Amino acid sequence: MLEFQKQDCSLTLQEGLDIYYNAFEDQESILRGDTKTDYIFGHDCTHIIFGLGLSIKEEAILDTYTIFGCKESLKLFTIGVGQIFRSKDLLGLYKKLISEHGIKGLINIVLSSKKSANIARMNTKKMKKKWKYFNPESYLSHKIRDIRDEFGISILSQHELSL
Repeated sequence: MLEFQKQDCSLTLQEGLDIYYNAFEDQESILRGDTKTDYIFGHDCTHIIFGLGLSIKEEAILDTYTIFGCKESLKLFTIGVGQIFRSKDLLGLYKKLISEHGIKGLINIVLSSKKSANIARMNTKKMKKKWKYFNPESYLSHKIRDIRDEFGISILSQHELSL
């Protein structure tokens, strides 16, 4: 469990991002490659504020938080699809995931996240306001727990993540 995955985390958003980036095995990953855009930065910040790590299952759950807990979710979806096809780094990541798990394996991982994603969906209904995905720089110096309090964000417990 990474420090930002605790509901009452006292780190700043920037400190949470640093931990998140350092958790990658490949430090020359897509996060430092050709996709370091506002879209990817916003995505990285959602990992922190919604308390989700690096696993494929957590990525699937993050999609639920992003779709229902962020402003302009339709715009996010269309930009995301476009990023995949424009970035050789993202395409390489997807090819690697498919070679490691197979398409059927990836589908099974996503399906296995359904219970956790449903809890995440319920959590977004309780939010006070939706997270602004783009340009979250003004929050980098804020404590994660304060951001979660401001937006009414409840992250999944370790038990809920394991469902």
